[in-house]
Amino acid sequence: MEAHDGDALRSFWRRRRRVIVITAIGALAVVAIARLLHSDETPVTNALYEQPEPLAGGPPGAILRSEAVSRPPSGSKAFRILYLSRSYTGRPAALSALLFVPDRPAPVTGRNVVALTHGTVGVARECAVSSGRSFFAHLDGFERFMRAGYAVVVPDDEGLGTRGPHPYLVGAATAHATLDAVRATRRFKPAGASARFIAWGVGQGGHAALFTGQEADTYAPELELAGVAAGAPATGLRRLLQTNRDTTFGRVLAAYTLATWSRVYPQLRLERILSRPAREVVGQVSRLCLPADHGALEAALGGQSVQLTYRTRQPWNTQPWRGLLDRNSPGATAIPVPVIVTQGADDRVVLPALTARFVRRLCRQGTTVQYRPSRRVAHVDLGEKTSPYVSKWIVGRFAGKRARSSC
Repeated sequence: MEAHDGDALRSFWRRRRRVIVITAIGALAVVAIARLLHSDETPVTNALYEQPEPLAGGPPGAILRSEAVSRPPSGSKAFRILYLSRSYTGRPAALSALLFVPDRPAPVTGRNVVALTHGTVGVARECAVSSGRSFFAHLDGFERFMRAGYAVVVPDDEGLGTRGPHPYLVGAATAHATLDAVRATRRFKPAGASARFIAWGVGQGGHAALFTGQEADTYAPELELAGVAAGAPATGLRRLLQTNRDTTFGRVLAAYTLATWSRVYPQLRLERILSRPAREVVGQVSRLCLPADHGALEAALGGQSVQLTYRTRQPWNTQPWRGLLDRNSPGATAIPVPVIVTQGADDRVVLPALTARFVRRLCRQGTTVQYRPSRRVAHVDLGEKTSPYVSKWIVGRFAGKRARSSC
């Protein structure tokens, strides 16, 4: 899934290969895997991401720390912020985000906000998109947003940059992190932000955007959600993992899910489905970060494959995994604002049939949803290829224009 999930500017990445050769007989084998590290910016000090102790009280979205980013994209100012939110456990937590603001004064009514939810970059702390400038090339629609005068906030999510396990594809947790990032944008004076926002992301980011749409009214009723944009979103998680079980990227996703969910949900036990050597390998895979352009993944692996086998049945077909995957699949709650869903016809990660099925569900719920499939577009290209249309759709929502529906 994109980072999300995909642009084609590979020159922003400095490649370093770390080879792991491990054999887990009867369970899991990782023949070789690579780690692609953040590129040319001076590493961010850990101090920004460290949670203050004790964690001061305050409203969700309160700014705890901030620092300016050197050499931001043209026409913008950029900041890293640490803001108050809550953990997947429900306890207060400090989370981080990137924040971009046009380098001109805000309107009297305040800037509209685009919450750009990133895709799969990894689940380790050092995989945070805010910790390097490599992600700057993957801000789909960014130039149009800056021209329109919007603020753009990119939440890292818990466990990326900040401490704690990353709740990978845990819907409510990522939605709350996103909504509190929008609150933080409003509280950050240089942003000059209003309460109006739109959530937009691809792949894992599409999953987060959809859950943000579901959770906004109850979790952050003071905010004004104008729309949700999701490209090839991760929906129907059981089917998504099953259909990708024989692909390299799908197996990495499975390892990420196994590693993180077994920490987020106490009732899940990896020893019931994986041998000890297999669990060790899943742990090693979970420490690897993915490139923002997943098109580089196969080349980075040097033609090697990541093989997953299980002790008994696949966890996606057994409880309590099955029930938790269904709970964290978007669509259980209607989204009360217009939605646009894009999909590449050549996507081999999120299959078009899965997305079309989800769109039909939105239609049955009465959601105003526009479905826009694109021919000859793969998963890694979707954000880049469709961002002109999606960003135009976002501008229309902020302008109060009537949204079209494909239902």
